[in-house]
Amino acid sequence: MRTLPPVILAVVLSVMLSGCSSGPSVAPGGQRFLDAKNNLKASDFKAALTNLDATIRTTTDPAMKEEAKVIRVAVLTAMAEADRQMGEAYQIGAKQPAASGHTAAYYKNRTDYYNTAHSLLMNAMQSVMDERSKLGDKPLAMELAFPGFMGTNPTLDHLKEGQLLSDGDRMQAELQADRNALAKVLTAIAGAKDDVNKGQEIYAKGKVEIDPRVYLIALSDSFLTTGAMFGPRGLNEADHLATVNQVVMGNMAVAQKLLTAKPDKDLEAQARSEMDRSEGKSEKPQNRGK
Repeated sequence: MRTLPPVILAVVLSVMLSGCSSGPSVAPGGQRFLDAKNNLKASDFKAALTNLDATIRTTTDPAMKEEAKVIRVAVLTAMAEADRQMGEAYQIGAKQPAASGHTAAYYKNRTDYYNTAHSLLMNAMQSVMDERSKLGDKPLAMELAFPGFMGTNPTLDHLKEGQLLSDGDRMQAELQADRNALAKVLTAIAGAKDDVNKGQEIYAKGKVEIDPRVYLIALSDSFLTTGAMFGPRGLNEADHLATVNQVVMGNMAVAQKLLTAKPDKDLEAQARSEMDRSEGKSEKPQNRGK
């Protein structure tokens, strides 16, 4: 059998390898961004944050970077609220007769979840503070799969009753809390307020354009809800509660400027409501239908 001379063989192999690698190129950060969206579709929120961080660091596409930042803030905000709910469930459950044999474990989990919620919330608020001065009349664009939402979380209710759960059941309660919280955050920033079914319909259509005014108001609403864990009924940490209130006031100052340029009576009323809440003048309304 005849063989090709070494030089000719090297040229042939080079051409073949070049042809094999001539597929569509991926923009820097593009694969990590796609991975992040797939992580969210699979409800792997921690992996999604890792890939979103990598996208923001490496992409040279301004639109991709902005979208990754918006999604990252939404995920952080939702996970903070989910962990607050878990911490609160353990706090309530620890006081129930059924928890008498495992009170120490309940209080430990309460502390762990509240600490994680604190870290996530501060991260989300800092991210918004870093970007809010750049917001204008241009909508923020985002496209991702809407998370699986359940109106209830039965396992979380079992925790509040003081029941001793397996680690698997606890993780399931946390996962559903993450999904529910993210669904609510995505719904609110899309302008559908508390109507999760409407939010699901909006995201099912593809790319969503988010009004920067709504974005700031909706996130501030969630910050205040999660930040309530620092109040007298929770951790009683006045300094951290003050930080949350200050961030919200700063957000509303930017929102007011945007509303001055583009007035909207409904959004102005919502902004005033968030300002009142941050000043301790009112509680969150139970229903915020438009």
